[in-house]
Formats: sequence, structure tokens, C-alpha cells
Amino acid sequence: GERPLRYNWQTPIHLSKHNPDILYLGTHRLYRSMDKGNNWEAISADLTAGGRKGNVPFGTLTTVHESPMKFGLLYTGSDDGLVYVSRDGGETWNNITSGLPQGLWVSRVQASAHEKGRVYVGLNGYRNDNFEAFVYRSDDYGRTWTRLGADLPAEPVNVVREDPKNPDIVYVGTDHGVYVSTDRGEHFSGLVK
Repeated sequence: GERPLRYNWQTPIHLSKHNPDILYLGTHRLYRSMDKGNNWEAISADLTAGGRKGNVPFGTLTTVHESPMKFGLLYTGSDDGLVYVSRDGGETWNNITSGLPQGLWVSRVQASAHEKGRVYVGLNGYRNDNFEAFVYRSDDYGRTWTRLGADLPAEPVNVVREDPKNPDIVYVGTDHGVYVSTDRGEHFSGLVK
């Protein structure tokens, strides 16, 4: 009696850094396998705004990340602009979208490898004819957000990554280039263009 699962055309799959047998897979819900993908269990309800009718699934998860610092600290982002966090392995979920621009494609959510409460989010607005570079950081599990990269060119953001060894270095990939910051996202310069 349930509605069919909604999968994004780039369905997010994430391998846990804490145990190579554990995989996460996003539909409109988050699924987890504890045995290399042989069996799956839903560990969330719908983490999107509920989907829309049309010939392409909408209301799907687009990005999933587990903190490399803490097993079960999970983040998801959806194509309809919602970001969620679970700090207990999927038992409870909190919508942490407040403070972010609304209704944009969440292109990337990236938990920090250096601070447990830090997370980066990239938003892509080209489906809304908005070509600004949207990059945000939270240092408190998404309760508050700081916009980064005021000097980034007006290009849709596809990827944001914190350097795994140096917490001050942040990389951003857009439709037209790759940019790097050495001051935790305050200023960026072109790395590849």
C-alpha cells in the first residue's frame, strides 16, 4: 500500500568510513545496509517535501553523508531544498533547512572531518534560473548557517569539500571551475578554470 520509492537520476550512495560493510542509499527516504548491500532497511521517513507529479521523479534525496568523526551522524539533502540531520543513526531526524535559501537543489552536504558539529552545504539554483554560488557552513549541526564564498563567481555549485587534513582548506566545484579557500571559505581563488 505504500507509494513507489522515488530515486534521483544520480541516486546518492555512501559507504561508511566506520565500517566497510555499511552502505547508505537515498530515495525519498534513507536506507541502510549493514551487510554490503544484501539487505536494506529504511532508517527515515520521507526526507523531502513529498514529491510532485510529472514524468521525472521529484522529491528525491540528492546527497547523503555520514560524519567521518562519528558513526551514525548522518546528513541528507534533497532536490527540493531540504537538509536533515540525524545524530543517532537514523532514529530521529531534524530538518535544518531554516537559514538556507528555500527550494533549491541541495547539490552536496559534507560533514567535517575535523569538528563534529561542522557541516558544509552546496545549493544549486539553476533549475530556478538562479545562478548565484550558494555555499554554507554550520558549526552547530545545522542550527545556524554562515554563507561562504562571497567572491565566488555566479556559477551553480555542484560540490563543496573540506580538505581531509587541513580544516582551513575548502574546495568548491561549479559548472565552470574549481575554487579553493585557505581561510575556511571566507575567500576563494580559482584552482582550475
